[in-house]
Amino acid sequence: MNLWLRIGLYYIMALFFTILIAGVQQESGFTTPETVILPQLGPGIAAALMLIFFKKDRFPLQFSLSGVSFRRYFLVILLPSAALFAIFWAYNLLVEPLPARFPLFSEIPLILAGMFLGAFGEEIGWRGYLQRVLEDRKSRMIAVLVVGALWGLWHVGNFQNGVLYVAYFLLFSTGASGIMAYVLGSLRYNVILAALFHVVLNCGYFVMKAALPDARFMLVNGCVWMLVWGAILAAERRFEQ
Repeated sequence: MNLWLRIGLYYIMALFFTILIAGVQQESGFTTPETVILPQLGPGIAAALMLIFFKKDRFPLQFSLSGVSFRRYFLVILLPSAALFAIFWAYNLLVEPLPARFPLFSEIPLILAGMFLGAFGEEIGWRGYLQRVLEDRKSRMIAVLVVGALWGLWHVGNFQNGVLYVAYFLLFSTGASGIMAYVLGSLRYNVILAALFHVVLNCGYFVMKAALPDARFMLVNGCVWMLVWGAILAAERRFEQ
């Protein structure tokens, strides 16, 4: 099957399983803590099926942390943390004060566990499978742009906030995808580290939850992520010269 048809099939399955899990959870009345979002498992289930049924896509997902340097862990945590701090600062400076939200200390283990479960499910699909399939057959830039767009549009709930909000969110998802490619590309997109990066994102947006529905916040958010990615690209080109 053609590459783009396989990408389309993967995406349809990711959406299908996301909606299916959400529907089953709602109909069954099964409730989970706020940060345990079971539909996030949809992209991972779709990726697993693609790896099973398509020989061209049969490659081992990267889970091993053996040999991962301290510098890599540092980047996985520092880069998204710095971007999130810049977003918080810029929104407070340019828009309005943003009330930070912090959990009780006793809630932190459950919150982090829930965040990691969801991030792991997503990252099996987005970085572990999709980014690698595209990057192996196209270029890293094309892979980042496609993954960033599909990842962003997968968050269908954003459409209730308007088209502009979705466009600003796509700036975020593309910029974040570019940064993750820079940090994780040489590690064949290790799923554990991708999930850790994703958890840092979720922690930041948990703190800034009060502003999340605001299109102005999403514009600031998207611009910061694109600026950070742009700075990384510029630094890489200068280093190559």
